[in-house]
Amino acid sequence: MKKLFLTILFLQSLVIWSQTSKVKIFYDCQTGTCEETYLKQNLKGVDFVRDRNFADVHIIVLSEQNGSGGQKFHLKFIGQNDFKNINETYDFSVSTDSTLEQIRQKLLQYLKLGLVRFWYQAGLSDKLAIKLNIDDTQKKVKDKWHHWVFKIGSHAWFNGDSNSGNRNLSVYAKATKVEEKNKFSFALNYNNGHNRYTFNGEDITSDQEYFNINSYRVWGVNQHWSYGVFGNFTRSKYRNYDRSFAAYGGVEYSFFPYQESASKSLVLTTKFGGIFNTYFEKTIYNRSEELLGQGKILLNGNIVKKWGSIYAGIDYQSYLHDLNLYAVGFNLGTNLRLTKGLDFNTHAYYGIQHDQVNVAAGNLSLEETLLAQKQLQSGYEYYFSIGLSYSFGSIYNSIVNPRFDNDNGQSRSCYCF
Repeated sequence: MKKLFLTILFLQSLVIWSQTSKVKIFYDCQTGTCEETYLKQNLKGVDFVRDRNFADVHIIVLSEQNGSGGQKFHLKFIGQNDFKNINETYDFSVSTDSTLEQIRQKLLQYLKLGLVRFWYQAGLSDKLAIKLNIDDTQKKVKDKWHHWVFKIGSHAWFNGDSNSGNRNLSVYAKATKVEEKNKFSFALNYNNGHNRYTFNGEDITSDQEYFNINSYRVWGVNQHWSYGVFGNFTRSKYRNYDRSFAAYGGVEYSFFPYQESASKSLVLTTKFGGIFNTYFEKTIYNRSEELLGQGKILLNGNIVKKWGSIYAGIDYQSYLHDLNLYAVGFNLGTNLRLTKGLDFNTHAYYGIQHDQVNVAAGNLSLEETLLAQKQLQSGYEYYFSIGLSYSFGSIYNSIVNPRFDNDNGQSRSCYCF
């Protein structure tokens, strides 16, 4: 009996050792491409935990758009507890035509790379194997497009029933060139919408059309200063713009180096320029057309840490001939981990509008108001959201079970209003 007890105790200790020899990770992905299910199925030698306080490694995954129109990923490996002396950071980029399979394979590759030191310190060195894929005959790839990226597309949407019908058509085109310090962009957008409603046997229709060209050229001076020129053309019946031409010059200062923008940033931007507007209808200021000077100041910042993220910003703009014609906006967002399993998030915006020089004079009909055919004058706008989420139970969640996932509506897609 004593031997049996000792044998069971020995086997239990082996099981406990085999479990604890794995590195416990808290996968803190803050991008649109997280692929957590794929990683749980393919990343060996780790246990995924739901509470960062129980993790050996807190992995923060961030991303931002790169010059090719794809994504640049930033992976931060923050050691905790027995691994607090280890901190690693890795970056990699994917192009705009990368498939989901290519992206998640590269994400898996860099997660393995970042975990090597943690596996080694956990006593798994005899389980590690290193393979270096280098072709010494490979020549440097020449970019025949010279960093230019082009994108074109269109979208059509229809829905309706016996009492209403809606259609919307949009077309867009974009050309960009992004280099280490400088960048250029030219974008065109066209949207046409038609809505029909039947009331008491009578059809009420609403048509909206929007056309916009936006372009800019930016030059980087160093890791803190940049300057640029910006141009814009807009045609919108809803906003009463028959033609609106705008041109600005701008200067920007980043309090932190631009290379740290994914994890922390505080940027002050100023722009000054001129606008020439012609209107479909005379405005509330009795103008059919006018030339205006305008200035803008924007201050935006964000910070991403283990406990969550915060972003905030303020923007101010005013017409130079009359400083009483101004607008100012404030935005604030948080995503905070208050305690084990409890997350708190907010998103808020409040804007004061005293610069709507484009609003058409006269009163709107009930149909024009309800169908949003023309812009109404408003002194302010706002939105606010707040939420709490709490999860509890086992902190280990490395198991993936996709059975019947397609039977609970997860695979459906719809247009919802």
